[in-house]
Amino acid sequence: MENLLDRLSSYNLLNNLLPGILFLVLIDVLEIVDIDESNLYLMLFGGYFAGMVISRIGSVVIEPWFKWWKIVRYAKYEDFLKAEAKDTKISTLLSESNMFRTFVAMFLLLLILFVVCLSPSVKDWLRTPCAIMLAIVLLLILFVVSYRKHATYIRKRVENAKKI
Repeated sequence: MENLLDRLSSYNLLNNLLPGILFLVLIDVLEIVDIDESNLYLMLFGGYFAGMVISRIGSVVIEPWFKWWKIVRYAKYEDFLKAEAKDTKISTLLSESNMFRTFVAMFLLLLILFVVCLSPSVKDWLRTPCAIMLAIVLLLILFVVSYRKHATYIRKRVENAKKI
C-alpha cells in the first residue's frame, strides 16, 4: 500500500485523490450517499476513482464550457509547448489550474446531486438498475472523450517534437 502511494505524482494527488476523497466525504456529510469513511480502501481507491471522474468532467465539460463563455482563454498549443520548454514554472501553474478546474467540477457535481436528491423519489430512482446502467454509459462516454482528447495532446506533442 505504501509503495502504491509513493508512486502517485503530485498531479495525481492534487487532481484525483484529494478532490475524490473530499467528494466522498461531502456526499456523506450532505447525506446524498452513506459512505463508510472509516474504510481506508474505499476512501483511497474510491476517492481516487471519484477524483479521476471529476477531473475528466472538468476537462471535457467544464473546460469547453469556460472557453465558450470566454471565462478562460488559452494560448495556442504550439506556443504553450515552446513557453513550457523555456519556463518550468508553467508546468506547475498548469497543474494548479487543472486542480482549480477539478474543484469547479466537483462543486458543480455536488450541487447537482444535492438538488436532485432533495426529491426522495429521485433519490430512490438513482439506485435502480436503469439509473446504474445510465451512469455506466455516461462514464463510458466521458472516458472515451477523455481518451480522445489525451491522444490528441500526445499527437500534437509528437508533431511539435518533430519540428525541433
